[in-house]
This record gives sequence, C-alpha cells and structure tokens, in this order.
Amino acid sequence: MPSFLSNLRHVLFGTPYQQYQIEDPVAFTNDPLAWSRPLANMDMEDKSQVEVGTDALFVGIYDGHKGNTVSIYLREQIFRELIRRIQANNNNMNKNILRQVVTRMDRDFLETAGRNFFVSSGCLICLIWRGTLYAANVGDSRAVLGSLKGIGQLKRLAVKQIVKDHNIDRRDVQVEVRALQPVLADIDYYINYRTFLYMDQKGLINTTRCIGYKYLKEEINESEVSDWERVPGRFTRPLLTSEPHVYSRNLKDSDKFIIFGSSGFWRVMPNKDAAYVVNTSPRDGIAERLVTLAIQEGAKLRRRRYSQLIGLPKSNHISGEDIRYHNYRQFRPAYHDDITVIVVYLDQRPNREGVMLEMNSYRGCDDGSQQSEFTNFYNNANV
Repeated sequence: MPSFLSNLRHVLFGTPYQQYQIEDPVAFTNDPLAWSRPLANMDMEDKSQVEVGTDALFVGIYDGHKGNTVSIYLREQIFRELIRRIQANNNNMNKNILRQVVTRMDRDFLETAGRNFFVSSGCLICLIWRGTLYAANVGDSRAVLGSLKGIGQLKRLAVKQIVKDHNIDRRDVQVEVRALQPVLADIDYYINYRTFLYMDQKGLINTTRCIGYKYLKEEINESEVSDWERVPGRFTRPLLTSEPHVYSRNLKDSDKFIIFGSSGFWRVMPNKDAAYVVNTSPRDGIAERLVTLAIQEGAKLRRRRYSQLIGLPKSNHISGEDIRYHNYRQFRPAYHDDITVIVVYLDQRPNREGVMLEMNSYRGCDDGSQQSEFTNFYNNANV
C-alpha cells in the first residue's frame, strides 16, 4: 500500500470497537488471505487503482463480473479519459464530467465487446480535486465517509455513504425498477421486473446498473445465448443501464477518512461497523484488518472459523457461471467474494499543510508503483 494510505501516525479517536475483533491474531499475522492478494479466485475479478497528484487524488474500484475483462478495461482507460476531459474543460472539474466519463466507458466497451455478451463490472470512482470530493458509482460498491461532529469531549463519529449502490435487494432500487414502467398493469412491467428477480436468484447479476453486459442492453440473437444465461421471455427494454449516481462536497476539517470497498466487503460489513473499526484502530494495515474482519464474518455466516478458511483452495469459478456441476462448497468463493478495500485518511490529503507526495500510480494487488498520468497532466498545465 502507498505510504500516505498506511504509514501515517497512530491515531485513535475513541475506545476500540469491540464488536469486531480478530479471532486468531496468529493466523491473521501469517495469513496469505489478508495481505493485498487475490482472495477467493485464482484470477481476481476486482481491479483497483490509486493515482496521486500534487493537489489531487483519484481512487477507482472496479468490481468485475463474469471475469475481469471489464474491470481491467476500466482500470486501464477510465482515469486517462477523466484527465482528458478535465483538460478539455480548462483544467476545471465538475460532476457532469464524471457522468460523461462513465457513459463513454460503457459505450466504448459495448462497441468493441464482440461476443463478450455477459461480462460486466461495477465502477466506483472518486476524485479529490482542489479540496472538493467528486464521486460516481455504478453497481454495488460503496464509498463511506467518516467525519467527527461536535466539540471537544462531545465529538462523535458521523458515517455517511456518499454514493448510492444499485443492488436489486435494496427496496429503493426495486421501487426504481417499477417506476421505469409507467403503467403497472402493463404486461411489460411484469416481464421486466420478474426478469430482474430471476437474474438475481440465479446469480447472473444482482445490480441494475453496470459497465458492459451487452446481452441485457442490446438486442442479441437468442441462439447465441446458453440456457443458463438466457432470461425468461423477451424483455421489452434494456434491463441494465450505466447511469451513475454522482456526488460532490467541499471537504471540511471534520472529514477524517473514506472507506472504499467492493461489493464483497459490504455484503458482510455494515457501513457504521466498518467506519467504527477505522476510527478506533491503528492506521497501519487498516485495509488488511477490514478485509480480514469481512472474511471472518463471511465464515461465521457458514458456521466456520476464519482459521478454517485458510486451508480451503481458491477457485477457478467465475461469478455468474453455472455452479450446478461444480463442487462449489469446497472452495473459498462459497464463503466470501473477492474483496477490495482502500482507506484514505483525509487529514493527510495532498496540498494540505504542506503535504507533497510523489505522483505515483498504485494498482490493485501489486505492491509496486509506477508514474501516474497526473505527471503528464501537470506538465501540460505548466506549459
């Protein structure tokens, strides 16, 4: 992990949060599950990146589905497109640029997808730019902001999910799907809504928005679709969109940290619980601690211990594939999905109190770094 994310001074804002404790500290210390590596599958479907500029910070989490084709595409393309549009806007940023970037990513991928009808990815991106936070989300990853409210000894932690996620299990998302059909008595409503439920129950996809998944956005010849992938009946409109939920705010001194996580993390960790762990734990290694706690919770749901999962093999399983003919329960994905967690502490953000950082790019599970696209951006701006 980059130094500004993990090697900062030890800070505690309160007493340790007792609900989540590492049940086996020795296993935690020696466990290859926890240390920024592929967790559930041989080929991790999640991809992520952190880009550091002199007065800016970019974070992206791309929660791949049906493999990592789209998540890799987003990791390689989206930040470059964002920088290009900021430059075209006289080096100024706004929320509409985020919408344009996400729309462009989906359009370009669908145009070049070929027979990749079913691959997709969630897309959570955040840019801290000149003291303002901009975020956009498609899918069911989340970004959670922790702030301190109050004065002196009366300070308390306030927790806010800054971008909406689009999981079909959410009541408000179900209402949104229903609202797409103005005449509820129309047969189209029943076909489309029941199709969503069918896809969710079968494990094909459980979000209403994503990048990719050409089959549910464009007309595809049914003969090219396997029985497992085929939805019942002919849906009457695109069932998925790439429209992001976009958010912005001017950062305040009371804003302390942001937790970015893929859906595999948030399925087992409530927003407040994750925030309280960050708020009451040492900063060094905090992302690894959150991942370990999430895996531990996933094990409990299956009546297993964390230490028992260490012996389970990773799988070649791809999310959304037919699991009827695989020994699915013998592998780690039966207990938890791929998990990505990034924690950013805002009191050390670039261009604040003389903080100057190297303009580096950090990619997912790779402990190394490379020069960030921010370098070219600042060089062009100076020219």
